[in-house]
Amino acid sequence: MRYIPRKSRQKYLHYAFTGATSLAFMPGALVAQVIESPAEEKEQKLEEVVVTGTLIRGVEAVGSQTIGLDKKDITETGAVTTNEILATVPQISNFFNQLPEQDPRGADRNSINRPNLRNLPGINSATGGATLSLVDGHRITPVGVAQSDMDPDIIPANVIDNIAIVTDGGSSLYGADAVGGVINFITLKEFDGVQIDLGYDTGDDFSAWQGSVLAGTSWDSGSGYISVGTTDRDNIKREERDWARTGNWSDDSGGLTLTPSGTECIQPVGAVTTWFWYGAGWTSNPAAPGAGVTPVGDPCDIEAQSSLLPKQERDNVYGAIIQEITEGITLETKAYYMKRKTTYSGYPRGGTVAEPTPTELGVVGVNTGDLYDTAQVGFSYGPNAAYNDAELKLELETWGITPEVTLDLTDTWQLRNTLHYGYSTNHSIDPAVNLTKQAAYVESGALDPLNVAAADGAVVEDILNWASQADTKQELFMVRSIADGEVYELPAGMLRAAIGVEYSQQDAKNRKGSATFNGLSGYRSESRDVQSVFGELSIPVFESLDLSVSTRYDDYDDFGSTTNPNYGFSWTPFEWIKIYGKMGESYNAPTALDALGTADGRYVPGRVTSVPDPNGEINDQTGDDVFLLEGSDSSLAPQTADIWAAGFDLMPLEGLVVNFNYYSIDFKELLGSPDPQDPQAVLLNPDKFIFNPTEAQYNAAVGAVENSAQFASTSYENVGAIVDRRISNTDEAKLEGIDLGVQYYHDTEYGSFAYGVLGNYQSKFDLEQNGAVIDQLKYAPDLYASANIAWSMRNMRARVTVNYTDEYDANPAAAIDQDKVDSFVVTNLYLGYDFDTGSEWTEGLSLRVNVDNLFDEDPPEYRRQQLLNYSGFTLGRIFKLGITKRF
Repeated sequence: MRYIPRKSRQKYLHYAFTGATSLAFMPGALVAQVIESPAEEKEQKLEEVVVTGTLIRGVEAVGSQTIGLDKKDITETGAVTTNEILATVPQISNFFNQLPEQDPRGADRNSINRPNLRNLPGINSATGGATLSLVDGHRITPVGVAQSDMDPDIIPANVIDNIAIVTDGGSSLYGADAVGGVINFITLKEFDGVQIDLGYDTGDDFSAWQGSVLAGTSWDSGSGYISVGTTDRDNIKREERDWARTGNWSDDSGGLTLTPSGTECIQPVGAVTTWFWYGAGWTSNPAAPGAGVTPVGDPCDIEAQSSLLPKQERDNVYGAIIQEITEGITLETKAYYMKRKTTYSGYPRGGTVAEPTPTELGVVGVNTGDLYDTAQVGFSYGPNAAYNDAELKLELETWGITPEVTLDLTDTWQLRNTLHYGYSTNHSIDPAVNLTKQAAYVESGALDPLNVAAADGAVVEDILNWASQADTKQELFMVRSIADGEVYELPAGMLRAAIGVEYSQQDAKNRKGSATFNGLSGYRSESRDVQSVFGELSIPVFESLDLSVSTRYDDYDDFGSTTNPNYGFSWTPFEWIKIYGKMGESYNAPTALDALGTADGRYVPGRVTSVPDPNGEINDQTGDDVFLLEGSDSSLAPQTADIWAAGFDLMPLEGLVVNFNYYSIDFKELLGSPDPQDPQAVLLNPDKFIFNPTEAQYNAAVGAVENSAQFASTSYENVGAIVDRRISNTDEAKLEGIDLGVQYYHDTEYGSFAYGVLGNYQSKFDLEQNGAVIDQLKYAPDLYASANIAWSMRNMRARVTVNYTDEYDANPAAAIDQDKVDSFVVTNLYLGYDFDTGSEWTEGLSLRVNVDNLFDEDPPEYRRQQLLNYSGFTLGRIFKLGITKRF
């Protein structure tokens, strides 16, 4: 990984790439300015391309920091997925030293993986993302069940030539979503020959394999290639990693212990509630003589069976063909297909049944002090022979095609016409229990919660033929034309310009709810049209000073229009230093999926203790279950941002590069919802959290969602908390931080060595909710860094990389006897060998070995009731073996 160079730095690039692997040079913008001869200038002109962060050929992204990963970087990470490649970048903090995919706990709602540059808030609140992902400079069709964004895994790693990351904005060129920045996946232009890649990963209770074939050829007027690949990995359960346990912490035995908290178990677990008649009514408050709740049975570890890393199967196809139609006219067409199936394990489904309270039965005490017992029991359907171990499944299938016609209008002006059309189908199914039928069968005596095994198989099958399901279909049509070229020769150089127009139409269809398996019907649909015009100027003011001005106007057919400008400069006062900066506006627009405006309810049994309770409202009378309101309404507005950044690239000595970048993002009209695991969210949003709801409050909540019918048989007395997580434009955020990098490389008689450090320090992250400012860094890490040492000699390569996440204060409202969460340090090793030519078996043969988490470090412990008890993520020590053969 490195910073992409800003000017003509071929001399130092040659030095770097023939020395050690480019990933070892993390970070560093190579800032030497080389004066080319006229012949060199002519050759370079023939190779002028458009780089990420500009629309103009042959110029740099003025004023912007650009981080790059090339083909060697990708190979040496040992990454199986494209998301794992992005996890090597500290600026993508939701992937770095984390699981670079959706959290299994919310997989039914967050079905795709989205990188989040700059740690922007609300990444899972909006359907669209605040980091824009592109393929070869353009959007592709969005995917997701409840999201509408690109998943990087759509593009297979073996066809990626390089990845360019432009931080801090980008809407003036690319439109919506470029707030944190732009990630551009640049695919191979051409490929000749056949390349076979095979890989196998193994670790404790884990294995995975992957294989791909890339084949291509060239002819006088063009070229073409196709890639076919597949991956398959195992499921890892929480019980297979000691640090991944959840439950209740207690110190009853003189030391902290973690005990299971599940109640819907193979061996039934219940409670007897004793009610006390005080003359005017009944109470179970333990302050009343004889009243209270008496547990019966031992809780089980339900979460132990759930996925820490789900099983996944993925197939990718990618192809490209480029053909010169005639002199000055070229047609390039690229197409992709991806199918992914993710399966999550879980404990056998169960239910909870409670007897009516004496109040519900109309029982009246005779004398003050009379007692009345009611029972509640949790159970699992696992013991019944008819039980079918259905699992949560996410399925994604998408394809797209992008033809582009390039016309040379004059010697210096070029017109690029790009069209994209694609389609995605997305499906989730989360097996559940039909609460209405369960209650009816218990009432009739056909189901005994204390002896589920004795129930007739047809009864169990009828109850379990139920699931929370969602189907989403998304479609994108986009056409864009961009003309760029030289305008006027200024004293300091050529004034260049680009102007473009774009039209896109996004269609979304969605159906969701709880029903019998595959029983959903009736899609809701929404369509959105966007018309855009944009332009850019590259202005050489002096020989050492370049300016860039760009702006874009987007007109949406529903919520209106927006204009977003950007201004940048790059100044090279001396050959060894470059100073740069930019200021602009960006935005993130609601998607067509947001416009559907659906709100749904979700019933979560037995998890009320997972909801923070800073005011102490949860007590023995509180029900065990939680009712969640989720989704959005159709009145959502765009999120907007004012952004500026400045920095420098310094090269005081040959081989030494220092990089510094400061950024500031003022993010407004955030799409957000309260975090049901954050105690501050409860205090700041009291209207969103209702503890011990009344019957009227519960009925009002159920009546506000579209799937209210499925909750008809649930009693409000079983519900301990109602949490309203519906999305709205409510918040504002202010983020500031620093990117810092140092690299040094040199040659010796023992090979080439490279040393690098890249870090991101977040100095400010304030989130404003309901007029109150919350410091998001108070209980979160503010420093992410990666350091490496690399060596290469002839056909051998090696690299050691150390990834670091800083320690931070534990939240006292949630932490159990803990003040600090330790830092997390993971060391990765790479070894590579390219065989010498001379034999048909070894020619073009390469071997690689990666050891991820070399020292088998566990994530730091973060003790919290009913929540994750760790910070960060790792699979443990994983050995990755790979072989590449090229013919």
